[in-house]
Amino acid sequence: MNYVRVEIIDTVGLNPRERKMLQNTVLNFVAMSNALILKEDVVMNPLEPDNENIGVILIYAKSLNEEQCKTITEALSNRFTTYFKMSELDLEAQISVY
Repeated sequence: MNYVRVEIIDTVGLNPRERKMLQNTVLNFVAMSNALILKEDVVMNPLEPDNENIGVILIYAKSLNEEQCKTITEALSNRFTTYFKMSELDLEAQISVY
């Protein structure tokens, strides 16, 4: 079983509406990336809410191989980096697999 953690760092300056929109964007990007790239069954759980970070943890029933882990990590990183640049948001996505 693998876990993929996607965390958007330093969201302190966002108001509640912006935080909600960002959380929904994270969920949509992660679901879309999984469906297009890995095509694996996954459970998505939001991170515990706090004032600094927003994110989600993906739980895969099957273990992912090294290539799958690398592919999903790079795809999510690129997707979020592009989104933040286009939106002029000074945010960063940290993606880790364990």
